[in-house]
Parts: sequence; structure tokens; C-alpha cells
Amino acid sequence: MPKTHSKRRRPVTAQHSPASTPLPPIHISGHEKIIIDTTQLTVSRGKLGKSSTETRRRINHFHTLIKQYAKLGALKQQTSDPQAISEVDEQIQAVSEEMTQMGGLDWYQRASLLGQSKQRGGDTSRWFVPKLRELDLHKGQKLRLLDVGALSCLNYAKERAWIDVTPIDLNSQEPGIYQQDFLDIKPPSATLPNSKVEDNKDTEDSTTSNSHLFRVPFDVVCLSLVVNFIGDPVKRGDMLRQAAQLLVPNGYLFLVLPLSCVTNSRYLNDDHFLAIMTHLGFTQLFSHHTAKLAYYVYKLTSQ
Repeated sequence: MPKTHSKRRRPVTAQHSPASTPLPPIHISGHEKIIIDTTQLTVSRGKLGKSSTETRRRINHFHTLIKQYAKLGALKQQTSDPQAISEVDEQIQAVSEEMTQMGGLDWYQRASLLGQSKQRGGDTSRWFVPKLRELDLHKGQKLRLLDVGALSCLNYAKERAWIDVTPIDLNSQEPGIYQQDFLDIKPPSATLPNSKVEDNKDTEDSTTSNSHLFRVPFDVVCLSLVVNFIGDPVKRGDMLRQAAQLLVPNGYLFLVLPLSCVTNSRYLNDDHFLAIMTHLGFTQLFSHHTAKLAYYVYKLTSQ
């Protein structure tokens, strides 16, 4: 019987992979930005994981590295001793190199996009859309929706007749997604009449080419699995506050967190989180837990 020879898979070098170009600066903490350079990275074809469990394990480890980086950044800001600063810098470099070896933000987003596929459970917008219909928001005026950390510009394509989506992300993976830092958006005046929007052009922040997208408040803001990506707890609070500032009065916030954030945390549970959101002016309309995720829908009832 003739022998069969299986072909060995060659590793894909970064020069020929989507991660071959240096990534843009990434907000890891409130003190500085980190550049993850993947130009010399060698990525194997199985890097994303052969199963949802393996992919999730790698994503969770990336989250852990982000938290470590944020803590080290805060520690560096608190010390003035040159020796201590040098030691912290070495630890920061080690964490940075490990994130680079994993593929950086580009790898994280591709892994998350794989997790959003139907084979891996689907995207979270499929739970949210029925809630919008339940609130009768599919009737009447078209909704302006800001999708933060969007992995695909097609998440709300089926609802384009009544939802006008503005998808943004720090490291856009698709031409239809605007590259934009959520925290760098200058909030418009929620009470500014539409007739005066044009007159307000000169007062907007001109530091971003996307500023025209944010002149008018949004009816809906979506923060699906993005708040937990921020390593600095203060910045997480800033994201929630920013969402309130970008909404119209009585606007809606869709928020998704890993379930462990509210069930396996020393600092947060559902009741505490509800108190935080209430303090920010939100009223909780819907709450739902799955085996892995916590879904919330809030209405901005006071500002």
C-alpha cells in the first residue's frame, strides 16, 4: 500500500498576514498609550483557536494582560524613585511583548469577530433588536445608533429601514467602520435645536476628521463588550458617562459585559452596577444573563 504524506503547514509570517503593519496607539490606561508592533510577529494558522473554548481562553488572557498593563501604568505614575520606575518599565515592556506575541489588538479583534459568528453564538445585536421593537422604536422616526467597538458594519443591516448606524472602533477592521476613540468624541449639546447645528460647526473639536458624525446626539448608544476591555476602572466610568453625554434625552444605552464582571468580582455585582447607572441618570429597562454574558438596556431619564 503506497504511503501517504501529509503536507506540513508553514507558519504565516507577519509580512504576509493582516497583522503585518504596526498597529495604532491603543488606550490601555488613562496615563499613556501603548503601541503594539506586529511587524516581526510570526503567526501560526491556528492562532485564533480551533474551538470557541480555546478562543475564549486566549481572549480572557489578553484581558488579563490589559489589566496588568493598566496597574503598572498607574504604579509608575505614583512613584518618583528612579530604580522603582526602571523596574516598572521592565514589567511594562514584558507585558507589551506578550501582547505583541499574541497578535496585539488586531488579533484580539479577529478573535472577537470569530466569536461573533453564528457558529460561535452570534452577535449581541440579535438580542437587542427585539427589545427595540418591544419598545416600539421601529415605528416613527429613524433611530440614530452609535455602535462602539463595532466588529462588523453589517450588524444592523437588516434594520437599516429604521436604524441609521454609525459604527466606530479604535482599530477599524472594515472600510465601513470609522476609526475613532470613543472617549475623544466631543459631546454635542443634547438640548441644541437641530436648526442651530450648522451654526455650531465652528465650536466643535477639529482634532478629528470624524467630528461631523457627532454634531447631533444619538438615540441609541451600544457598548457591547467594550467597557470590560479598558484596564483602568476610572476610564470605564468615563465611558459610561460619555455614553450619557452622547445621548438625546430619553435615549437608550445597550450594554453587554462578561457575566463574570457582575457575578465573580470583588468590586461589582448587579445591585452595585444598577446604583452606578442610576447615579448617571439611567433607568434599567431590561436585564438578561446567559451562561457567559450579561445584557442590559437603559433609558436616560435624567441628566
